[in-house]
Formats: sequence, structure tokens, C-alpha cells
Amino acid sequence: MTADYLNTEAEHRYTLRLGKPRWTGPIAGRRIVRALTLLGALWLTGLTAVVTDAPQQLTAFALSLALPGGGLLYMGHWLLFAAGLVLFVWSVFIWWAAGPVVLPLFTVLALAALSASHRHPSVPSWTAAAALAVPPLVIAISVATQAVRFRSQVRRGREIDARLARETFVRPTTSAVPPVTESTLEDLAALRYALDLALQPIDSFDGFTKIDQFRESALRYQLNSLGYALATAQYTRTPAFTGYLAEAQRNAITKMLDKRVWGYWAIENLWGNLRWNPDPADRENVMLTGFLGLQVGMYESLNDNRFSQPGALTFTWNDQRGYPNSFATLAESIRRNMLQSDFTLFPCEPNWIYTVCNTFGLNTMLMHDRLHGTAFSENVAEQLRQSYDTEFTRPDGRIIGVRCERLGLSWNFWAGPVIQLTTAFWANAGMPELAQRTWWIVRDQEIHDRGDRVGFAPSVSSRLDPGNYRLGNDAYGQALIAMAAREMGDEATATLAIAGLEDSGKPLTANGARRYSALSTLGNLYALQSRFNRANGLHDFVNHGAPDAWRRGPVLAEAAYPDVLVAKAVTDGHALDLVLRPGAEPCRTTLRVERLVPQRIYRLEGAVTDSVTASPIGTATFDVDLGGRLEVRVVPM
Repeated sequence: MTADYLNTEAEHRYTLRLGKPRWTGPIAGRRIVRALTLLGALWLTGLTAVVTDAPQQLTAFALSLALPGGGLLYMGHWLLFAAGLVLFVWSVFIWWAAGPVVLPLFTVLALAALSASHRHPSVPSWTAAAALAVPPLVIAISVATQAVRFRSQVRRGREIDARLARETFVRPTTSAVPPVTESTLEDLAALRYALDLALQPIDSFDGFTKIDQFRESALRYQLNSLGYALATAQYTRTPAFTGYLAEAQRNAITKMLDKRVWGYWAIENLWGNLRWNPDPADRENVMLTGFLGLQVGMYESLNDNRFSQPGALTFTWNDQRGYPNSFATLAESIRRNMLQSDFTLFPCEPNWIYTVCNTFGLNTMLMHDRLHGTAFSENVAEQLRQSYDTEFTRPDGRIIGVRCERLGLSWNFWAGPVIQLTTAFWANAGMPELAQRTWWIVRDQEIHDRGDRVGFAPSVSSRLDPGNYRLGNDAYGQALIAMAAREMGDEATATLAIAGLEDSGKPLTANGARRYSALSTLGNLYALQSRFNRANGLHDFVNHGAPDAWRRGPVLAEAAYPDVLVAKAVTDGHALDLVLRPGAEPCRTTLRVERLVPQRIYRLEGAVTDSVTASPIGTATFDVDLGGRLEVRVVPM
């Protein structure tokens, strides 16, 4: 299956163009055939042992290779056999969750050894046949189930095609100067939640969820999302304010270099790839290189290029070993890994390819190319788009969330609406056609209108907060709907989802900072992403960044936090316009402005004094009396 993009000058249509649908993509299909061949060889080992009347213990060992714990079934140990099967399924789950490829292999061999360690004076004649019958039966049931599911997906795909053919989509475009809006009091209180997390000491992680470092609750994802939310707030509300907002973003990036955040990779690489190499940016691991690369690209687009300097992102393992990196080496690593992968997409956890993670890799390359004139995304981007369509899209248009690189298999349950929305959001920058099509399908089929609210049908995936693995209400689902809807320009749906989030999220304000008490830290930061984003905000941020006027005009470089809350800060390249609010009590406070014309006189509006003269290096300080909403202008005379 491939996507058909019919473009006009300003509008376009997407169809699935099913043609003759395939069960899976060609690369995945070959991997599945190879896996089945290996399973067949193991099954023949058990069959050979039975047919040749091999010694009892050897037969038990061989049957356990054909069926995990099959030797226990052969020996008549029914409870041990059942426990062994449960243990094997658990080992496969852990393999998927954290990447230890050795665990299922070890489980099979351990069950085989346990089977061979027992002798039975009178083995029933039918147990060997039963052990040999189970694998073909399971495969037959799986194939039949997939055949039914596939026919259903094709039928839905053809229905979707007919409807998509009548839909018109508008290609994302960016104005010369992106819009900047003023934050409300509630926006500022929500932003303080992120600022307080980021402005604590670099080695502290107070307020972060700490469960594990392998899955969605890991510190790295919270730090990434923290950086994205702060950068998005700067992009849409205060592009001419660096100060503590830029410092907070730097802190979130610097915390990513803490070994407690990235040290997981040494373990995953060892038990997943059987390699001892703690370097987190060398091979695979797009969940670090892509996610951190985008975080750095967002920071650099609005602030400075310090993280592009050689060694600026050094992962220190110990006193003798470190891994120096920069924005460029992260982007280069992503490109290299994509070119080396048959799927183009490459793994997060060893062996497991996640479609959403690879969108971060593409976004990193696009941002580096824009900022530094490189060509990391050249050719690779088109290969990615083709692979998403042929290897990671079902006949009904749903994105396949994860695929096993070695076996070619995917988990059907990892294609729910939350996965679709997350992928659509992050894909809109580099693959807007895929994002718009996915959003349309989810909005049409999964998001139900409930009067003045929207939501998913009740399910585990719609009630699970992956930031803390807790089942609760639909707050996380509402946050994801709002985030995707706003990026895709469906403000009506976003408004309804935010209203639902206000109901189920249980907002709480403490010390001036507002958060949703029903959401994890990760969920709260995703909610912030939707709060500060706008239609095609991520698309514009990645592909176009800051206009020249923002890059050269005056900026508010220093203000006291939390005394001064910056609701708006924008420059036209010459003047600086600010909207400020007090963080608590009224106060007189000093502001510092940079990037002025050296020794030029500037007229001040809203300040204690009427004018200020820029220093020889283009800086100036002045006082303001902050008692409520205050507009301040710095205008060259």
C-alpha cells in the first residue's frame, strides 16, 4: 500500500490507493518468513527426536525447543508446563518493554534444561504428539485471525478511500512573520509549572516522575517534553525574551547529560544487542538522539548555538570515558542509522522500531539543515515517507506503532488512537501529508462528539497515563486530542478537548504554578505543549524557525523570576514590545535588554524613565513599576 498525494497549488487530497493490498510490507514480509523458517527448524528438531525414538531426556529437551516448555508437557508435568508458558510470554513482554533479547532465549533454554533434568517412568504416548501439535495450531490460529483482521482493514480502507477522495486538505504554509499572542494569567501560571521544574539545580529532579528509565516514564522523555513546551511558549508568546526562559531550556538539555538519564543505554545495548558500548549516540537509540536533537534545535532556533559547538553535549560515563557530541553529531548519527536500516526507520529499544520515535529523528535533521545549511535529511526524508506508507501503514490507514526489526512482526494493540495522535502531531513537520491523513481518520473514527465534549470510547489505552502507567480517567487522552487537534488546525476540537481536560484533569494551583493533579509530569508537559501551540506551530517551528527580524532585533535578556512574568515579547527588528505581569506582589524591578544598536538612544514607554542609551556592546538596563498588566516599549529614537 502506498499513499497517493494529488496536489494543486494550494490544496491537496490524500487517498490510501490500496491497489492489491498486502498483509505486510515487503521487508517485514521477508523477516516474517525468515522467522517462521527458524521456528519450523526448531519444530523439526522436536519431531525428529520423537520419530527416531531418541532418549527420553533428549526428546524432552528437543520438544522444549519446538514449544517453550514442551518437554514438561511431554513428561506429564501439566502445572509446570502452564507456568513455563506464562513465564515465556512474560519474557517476550519484557523483551518488548526494555529490549533484553536474551530473556526469551534464556527462558526457552531454561525450560528445556528443566525438562531434560526430569525422568518419568511411564510417559503417556500422546503427550509428545500434543507438544508437537501446539506450535502449528497456534500459528494457524494466528494466521486465521490476521486474515479476518486484514479483510476487515481492507474493507474499512476502501470506505475511507471513498470518503478521503471527497476531502480537501490545505498544505501548511508559513507567513513571513509568525503570529505572537499574549499569555493569559492562566497560561502564565501553567508555564510556571514548567519553569519551576527546569530552574531547580541541575542535579535535582524534584517533581519528576521516577519509576524506570526504559519506558515512557523515563526521565529523558520528561526532560524532552519540558524543553519542547518551554520552547513552544517562547516561539508563540515571547520570541524576544531569553532570560530565565532560555535558561530553563538550557537546564533541561544539560540535565539530559546526567548519567542517571542516559546510562540506561549501556544496559539496553548489552542485553538487547549483545554489545558493551555505553555510547548513547552511536548506534540505534533514536529515542535519545532524535528526541534530544529536536530539543536542541528548538532552543537554537530562538536563542544561541552553544550546543552546536564540538563536545557541547558530552555524555560522561566515568573519569576515563566520555562521549563528546553536539547538535551536528546527533543529526549525523540519525542519518547514518537510517541509511543503514532496511526499513530506513531504526530502533529505539534494541530490535524495536517505533514510528513516532523516528519522526523526532527526521525533525532533528530538518532543523539542523535549516540552521546550518547541511543536507542530513536529503534523500533520507523521501525514503522515510515511502517506508511509513509501505511498511508501517495498515490497509485501513492506521499507522503501525511498533515493529520488531528482526522478526518483522508488529503488535496490533500498539496502533490505538493515542499512538495515532502522537505520531500525527510529531509527523506534521516532516510528513504533513501523513499527519493530516492520520488526523482525519482518527477524528472521523475514534474521537466521539459528546455535546460540549469529545473523547475516545472507553478502553485501556484511552485511560492509561504512560507517564506513570496508571489507569484513571480520560485526562491523558484529552491532552493528546487537544495537542494534535491544535497542531492540525482543528481549533473547535481542541477547545472541546481542553474543556474535557479541565473537567477530568483536576487542575491545582500551588505557589503560583498550575498543573493537572490527575496527570503525570509527562502528561502535564504534553498539556502545556497544546496550550502554547497553534495551528501548524510545530511544522513552522521545525521548517522555518525565527524570521530575521526576531534574530537581529532587541530582546529582553534578564528579568527576575518569579517577580516578573513575561506574557508577550516580540520585536520587529528595531523596537521591542513587552507585556509584563507581577508574579506575586507589586514591585519595582530592573530589566536588561540586549541586541540594541550600540550607544543609540531608545525611548521607553511604561518604564520609570523616559529613555535609555545603549552601551557600547548594545545592552541597557532600566526599572519598571510592576503592579498589574504592564505594556513596555523600547523604541529607537
